[in-house]
This record gives sequence, structure tokens and C-alpha cells, in this order.
Amino acid sequence: MNQLAYMIERSAQYFRYNTALISEGKIMTFEEVHKASNSLSNAFQKLGVKKGERVGVLLPNSSPYCIVDFALIKSGLVRLPLNTRLTSSEIEYIINDSGASVLIYGSDYEKKVNEIRDKIPTVKHFICQGNEKTSDLSYGKLLEQNSDENNYVNTNDDDLFQILYTSGTTGKPKGAVTDVRSRISSLNNVFIDELTIKPNDAMIHVASLAHGGGTKVLPHFVKGATNILMPKFSVGEFFNLVEKYKVTTTWMVPTMISMLIEFENLKDYDFSSLNTIIYAGAPMPVATLKRAIDVFGNIFVQVYGLSEAPNPDLVLTKNDHITGLYEKPRILASAGREIMNARVLLVDEEGDEVPTGEIGEVIISGDNIMKEYWGLEEATKETIRDGWLYTGDLARKDEEGYIYIVDRRKDMVISGGYNIYPREIEEVLYQHPSVLEATVFGIPDDKWGESVKACVALRQGESATAEELVEYCQKYLASYKKPKSIDFLNELPKSSNGKILKRQLRDRYWEAFDRQV
Repeated sequence: MNQLAYMIERSAQYFRYNTALISEGKIMTFEEVHKASNSLSNAFQKLGVKKGERVGVLLPNSSPYCIVDFALIKSGLVRLPLNTRLTSSEIEYIINDSGASVLIYGSDYEKKVNEIRDKIPTVKHFICQGNEKTSDLSYGKLLEQNSDENNYVNTNDDDLFQILYTSGTTGKPKGAVTDVRSRISSLNNVFIDELTIKPNDAMIHVASLAHGGGTKVLPHFVKGATNILMPKFSVGEFFNLVEKYKVTTTWMVPTMISMLIEFENLKDYDFSSLNTIIYAGAPMPVATLKRAIDVFGNIFVQVYGLSEAPNPDLVLTKNDHITGLYEKPRILASAGREIMNARVLLVDEEGDEVPTGEIGEVIISGDNIMKEYWGLEEATKETIRDGWLYTGDLARKDEEGYIYIVDRRKDMVISGGYNIYPREIEEVLYQHPSVLEATVFGIPDDKWGESVKACVALRQGESATAEELVEYCQKYLASYKKPKSIDFLNELPKSSNGKILKRQLRDRYWEAFDRQV
């Protein structure tokens, strides 16, 4: 049995001629997607690629990406997503660490592949999409030359599904290994707690399918809804596609939502079809969230998850947002409440659950959590203990079960013996009308051990001084929490997934020190 493959086949039967994928104006029906992925799955099997082998996927958001994903499911192969913004050396590391035997790449990334071709010896088959004259195997020709009949490889719950490498913002990337059970669990969690998907829905994918953005394609496909793929995020093109295809749903990181509400031509577009905007990947400042609700209405859903525990684990529903707006403002700063099919606890350093209102580490238990870190036995034992995934996130829970992420344990600043949580300061900075982006971290201080540093990007046309922002923070925070210094940047550096690279900014202040605490 291959349950995931059957879900894809079932949708091709039920919604055969409906629009399944739209990519750069090209439309594919459910039947066409199903048959194309069958052809590629049969090609893998003909090449002798065996169940459990890892396949690197270096493609932009596109129909081929989805077809490859479905073909891997049907072949029992392990998905190894590679963000297209990674450097060639980063790609080299992931491929060698995972031992991938196949690399499928878009022609736009041929230069990156050629730079490392001789340095990734485990890769037996290079497949190029977008260049039919390639000396490597041609994606297009493989589809043409192989049968589109069903020929699935049987899988069970314990078979590997994916190795998703962490972003590397805190060190060398680690491969989070999830199995078929995890993927089915995550899929069901979306249906139960996050989204109600109907065949007339259309989701536009603006975040990379190589990371969190890829988790919503399969749920929409199996429910008969349309997936629209944006190769590169552009605010203007986003609104064009929303208007043209009557898009109902999207998934974004908060940085992207901030860009939407700042868009100067916003009023020129009809985006009334949008009824759900999911946000995740980073905290949403409450001030930004309120502005976004003013623009789009009460259509927001927040999800919390990790590479090690694919989302959703916590959900802040639309109703929660409404309650937060009109009755309980505090819950807008939360990450929501645990989903039905997972347990989320907050524990102290001994692993004991902390009382309501106190800060503890978030730990998760459920079928969706990863099996292990690829090839890292000690790191796995440190992270997974007695069936619980220790996330490293610090949070507090209120009496109604809402969980408030305070910070990553490693981001906590200890100044003069006080624990200071940067998220709290960032929330205040985001409330200042001149601040567009802000991040806070600790830097060395001879007297206090660490002091609080903020890096800020201002809104276009706005101005503010460091003294003004420090004074503003002092209005809302205890004196010891306010930033001791502020740097102004035109734009804060971000990862390929839109997260602010706090570690990149922080590291420059610690270069001369043996320890970073």
C-alpha cells in the first residue's frame, strides 16, 4: 500500500479536468499532473533508483516541482529539498551529508551544479529541467519516454519521506528526518485544525516549496483545490495573480505580510477573494498584525511548527484573532493552542512541567515529529527524549492554554543576572510608527556580562534617533530591558525563507570572544 500515492490518484479521478496547478500562466489539470508524476516515477524505477534513496530537488516554485514531489511519493524515494538561494557550497554539503543519489535541477541553476558536480560523488543521476539539450538526463524527455500508468512502490508508515535541513542560522545544517507517518499526520492536522479546503479554493504559494511553503500543496491537491506557484515573490505580481485567479488562500512569513500592507499601489487591486492568510516562520509583531487586519479583514491564521515537527503544532485560529481584537488583546501575541493530535508542554531544565504563567521550554509529542537528525545520533538523543521533541523555544502558557513564545533559549540575554527576552523588546519597537523591522540580541558588556543591542530598519520617509527609540522602549519596559545601543540599517538581513538573520548580526560583536554568552 502507498497511502499518499493513492490520495493523489483519487484526486485525479474525482477532479480529473479541474485546474490543479498554475505556474507562470501554464495550467495543468489534475489528470495531467497525476500522469506526469506517474511517468517520472516510472523513470526513476527504470533508472534503478531504489526505495529509500535520497533525491535532491533544486527547482523554483513551479509545476515541475510539484510533479517531482508526487513522483517521489509514488516511488518511495526520500525528498531532499534544496532552497534555490543556497550557495553551491551549501548545496554540496547537504547532498554529501545525505548521500543523495539523484539531483534534479532547473536550468537556471546549472552553474551551481557544475561548480560542485565533481564534489558530490554519491550522485549517480543528474536530471535537468528546462534545457532539453542538456548532456544530463532531460526531465522533459523522461516524461515523454516513460509510461504514465500507475506503478507505485509500496510504502509503510516507518519509511522515510523527507530530510529537511535546518536553515543553518545557528550552525552547520542538520537534516531533520520525517517518515510517511509524519507526512500523513501533518496532512490530517491541516484538515482538522488549520484549514477547511474546498474544491473551489485556490492557494497561491509565495514562500519556497523547499521549506515551510511546500507543506500546503498536497492538502490542496487531495481536496481538489488549485495550487498557484510563484517562482519569486513580488508584491505587485502577487496582487495581479490574486485578482486574476480569485485566490482564496496564501501562506506567508510576517516579513511578506508587512510588504503587502506597505505596498503603495494596494488600492489598485481587487483582493476581496482572499479569505485566509496563514502566517508562520517567525513571530508576527502585534502592531503589524493589527495593521494587516485593518487592510485584509479577519482572515488570519497563525501556525507554529518546526523542521523537526512539521506544522501545525499550535494554531491561532481566525476566531482567536477576532477574540483577540475585541475581547482579549493578549492572545494576539500568542502562537495559539495545541492541535488535537499533538501534545505540547512547557518544561523546566529537569523536564518537569512548569506552572501556568511560568517560562519553560516547548516540547512536542505526536506522530508528526521527526524520527532523527540524519547521521547525528547524539544530537538526536539530545533533541528527542522519551518520545518528546525538545524544541529549544521558550514560552509561557496562560490559563486558557494559549502559548506565548518568548524566545529561543540561545537568544536569551542575561544582563546583570536578569533574564531578558528579545521578543518582548522587539514587540515594543515594532509599535513605534517609524520602525519597519527590528531585531534584538545580546552583545558583550564588561560590566553586565551582556547588554541589549537593537538593529532597526525604518519605514521609507520616516526618521528616528537611537535616543528616541530607547526612550520609547523605556515607556513600556523595565529600565534594564531597554536597548543600550541601536544600529540603523537600510534593511535587515534575511534567510532564503524570509527570517531575519539575528545570528548574522549578533556574531560580529562576539568574534573576539571564546564564548558567546
